[in-house]
Amino acid sequence: MRVRFALLLGMFPALSAAQQAPSIEELLPRLYAYASEYRAKLPSLSCDESITSQLVVDGKIAKETRIEATLREIRDDSKSDPFIEHHTFNKVDGRPPKPNFKFLFLVQGGFANLVGFSRKDAAACFDYHLASQNDGATLRLDMALKPDSSANPHCNDIPAGFRKTVLVDAETGHITHVERTISADAAKNPKEVYFASIDYSPQKLGNDTFWLPARIYAHDLTGEMRMFAVYSNFHRYAGEMKILPDEKLADKNE
Repeated sequence: MRVRFALLLGMFPALSAAQQAPSIEELLPRLYAYASEYRAKLPSLSCDESITSQLVVDGKIAKETRIEATLREIRDDSKSDPFIEHHTFNKVDGRPPKPNFKFLFLVQGGFANLVGFSRKDAAACFDYHLASQNDGATLRLDMALKPDSSANPHCNDIPAGFRKTVLVDAETGHITHVERTISADAAKNPKEVYFASIDYSPQKLGNDTFWLPARIYAHDLTGEMRMFAVYSNFHRYAGEMKILPDEKLADKNE
């Protein structure tokens, strides 16, 4: 965000623990506004990514792979979810990666897009429950796809059994945690993941502060395949294409 993100969220009035929590009808428009600002202002960026991918058998880790990578989030404003992920895998278990190496379990695409609230026309697809936690310091919004959602064409692309929990800091309006799950049948689609969660924390990009994913956790239906990813060393990213003597492309990080 070219303008400081924390200042843009003045549209989300602060709620101290002593104030009455908003109703669902008051909170939802604020979350859609928050997500709209998030998608509109977050710049392309790069960061370090540490991934742990595991196979769990009978509650014990049977196999584990650790990956050190560079993650680039590139804006594509032609899309409703405007960020495309590019991974550069630097080390696998402490060594340079072999060509075409395989992950035990890897979930991609959630870094910038899992904040959600991108389509207001889908708001009617869900039942909502709102509660306060931590003596009113945190708002918890639980969303569940309505049983009769198939009658609404705006709900057709939402996976069956979709549930989502969003934690919001009541004082600032920042989304601090998101998690979602889907039905067992929907999870059979290889493009879907049964469970994923993101913890957000404030990160500096130049002079601006953004609430960005600090940790992602995901697992399959059985819990046998799971991954953890931790992010650090955030930078704004600008792709610069140059014509060099050998006609290769050069990238520039800022």
